[in-house]
Amino acid sequence: MADTHSHAALAAVVEISADAIITLDEEFHIVRFNRGAEHIFQWTEAEMISQPLDRLLPMGARAVHRGHMRTFAEGPTDARIIARRRPIAGLRKNGDQFPAEASIARVSIDGARTFMVTLRDVSERVNTEERQKLLATAGGVLAASLDVESTMATIAELPVPLLGEWSMLELLMPEGAMRRAAATHMGPHWHEETAALVSRVAEPLALEPAAASGTRVAHETEAQRITDVGAWLTANFHDAALRSRVELLGARAILLVPLRASGRAIGALHLVRTRPGAVHSLEEQQAADQFAGLAALALENARLYQQTRSAVRERDEMLAIVSHDLRNPVAAILMLTGAVLKRDADTGTMPEGPVQIAREEVEAVRAAARQADGLIQDLQDVTRISAGRLRVERRRVPAHDMLKECADMFEPVMVDAALRFVRKIDGDLPVLLADRHRLQQVLSNLLGNAVRFTPHGGEIVLSATCGEERLRISVRDSGPGVAHDDIPRLFERYFQAPRLLRSGSGLGLYIAKGIVEAHGGEIGVNSEVGKGAEFWFTVPV
Repeated sequence: MADTHSHAALAAVVEISADAIITLDEEFHIVRFNRGAEHIFQWTEAEMISQPLDRLLPMGARAVHRGHMRTFAEGPTDARIIARRRPIAGLRKNGDQFPAEASIARVSIDGARTFMVTLRDVSERVNTEERQKLLATAGGVLAASLDVESTMATIAELPVPLLGEWSMLELLMPEGAMRRAAATHMGPHWHEETAALVSRVAEPLALEPAAASGTRVAHETEAQRITDVGAWLTANFHDAALRSRVELLGARAILLVPLRASGRAIGALHLVRTRPGAVHSLEEQQAADQFAGLAALALENARLYQQTRSAVRERDEMLAIVSHDLRNPVAAILMLTGAVLKRDADTGTMPEGPVQIAREEVEAVRAAARQADGLIQDLQDVTRISAGRLRVERRRVPAHDMLKECADMFEPVMVDAALRFVRKIDGDLPVLLADRHRLQQVLSNLLGNAVRFTPHGGEIVLSATCGEERLRISVRDSGPGVAHDDIPRLFERYFQAPRLLRSGSGLGLYIAKGIVEAHGGEIGVNSEVGKGAEFWFTVPV
C-alpha cells in the first residue's frame, strides 16, 4: 500500500514539474511526456508517444546525441545516472531552436532498461546574459569610436541577431525628415538585400503625419512595438521597387527605438524580427532602450568630435589665409613708409619739418590698407556665416540704381584691363527690400573675379532680368571657364579651382553665397571649360 502511494505521489510530481521529464524505452523512443515537456516543446504527449527522442533535437545535433546515448546505455552497470546538467539545443514544434540543460538517468523496471531525461529551458537566462553582454560590448565599442560613419554602422550591427534579424538606423534631419544611415541583415539575402537598403542611405524620407519614424521619434522616449507591418513598410519605403526588395527580407515584428541625446530626438533604430509569430518581449524593449542610450551618446560624441576637428582645421586654414594674404598689403605699407622715411632722412628734413609724401605714395599706402581691411572683413563675415549670425539690414533699394552704381565703379577697371564691358539691364527693374551694401558686395565679387580670369580683349556681360517673384543678376565672362568637377565646390570656404592660378583668399564666393541666402535667394554658376563662365544670383522682389 505504501509503495502504491509512493508511486502515485512520484507520478504527480513528474506530471506537474515545470521541467520536461521524458521517459524512453531501450530504443530511445518516448513512452512518457509530462506537461512540462508539452509546454516547452509545444507537442502533446499523444503526438510524441512512440516517437524517437531525435525529433526534439535540431537536425545537425541528432547523430552526435544518438552516439552519446548509446555510449551511456552500454556503459558499466554502476553508471546509472548522469547527475550534472549538460547544455544542449532543443527543437520546438514550430521549428524554433532554444538553449536547454539536460540530464539523463538509467533505471531498470521489471528487468527492462528505461531512461529518464529531465530538461530545462534556459532561454530566458541565456537571453538575459546575451542582453547584458550586448550592453557591455556596446559600451566599450561605441565609446571607442569617434568616427560618425563607423559609429552608425556599428549601431546597426551590434543588436543583430539578438534583438532582430535585421536593423535599420535613421537620423532625424533639421527639416524633420529621416535619412537612412545604416542597415544590417543576417539572413540568406545579406549581400543583395542589405545593399538595396544601404544604397538609399542619403535619400530623405518624405514623412507623412502617420509615418512610423520622424513624427514619432520626435516625441517618443521609449521603444515602441509596431503592430501594423504593412503601414510601416508604406511609411518608410515609398519606392515600390525598394519596398518589394525589403519585403523579401521579411518583417513580422518591428521595434521602433528612438535615439535621444541631450533631451532631443536625433534618430531611430528599427529592429525587425522575421520569424512567424515573433514578438519583442518587455525585457528586449528595455534592453533596446538601454542600447539606444549608449548609441545616441556615441553618435553625439562622434558628431561633436567631428565638429571640433573641423573647427580646428578651419582655424588652421584661416591662420594660413591671414598669414599669407595679409602679408602682401602689410609688406607694401612697410615698404612705402620705409621708403618715405629713408628719403626724408637723406634730405635732412626729417628732424625739423613735416614729412613730405607724394600723393601717389599716400594712395598706394591707402590701397594696401584697404586690401588688408577687406581681408579682415572677409574673415569676420566667414565667422558670422558659419555661426548663422550674418545679418542683412533690409531697406528699399531701387535695383536699377544699385546695379548702375556698381557697374560704373568697375568701368575704369574694365578699361585698364582692356576688356569689353556690356550692360544688359532692364529699365523697369523693381525696388528691392534688401541690404544695398551687401548686394553690391556680392556683385563686386563676381565682377572682380570676372576681370581677374578674363584675358585682355575679352568680354564681360552684366545682365539683370526680373521674373514674377525674383530678380536674376548674372555676370558672364569669356575666360577659361570652370571644370565640371570643380563646380560643386566653388562656393565652399577656401576652395580655389586647382586649374586656375591662386588669387585671393578663396572666401569671396562662400561669402557671396551666405549673403544671397540670407536674402532668401540662390546663387550658382553655368560654365564649360574653354567657353567662359556665368555666375548668377537671385533676389526675391
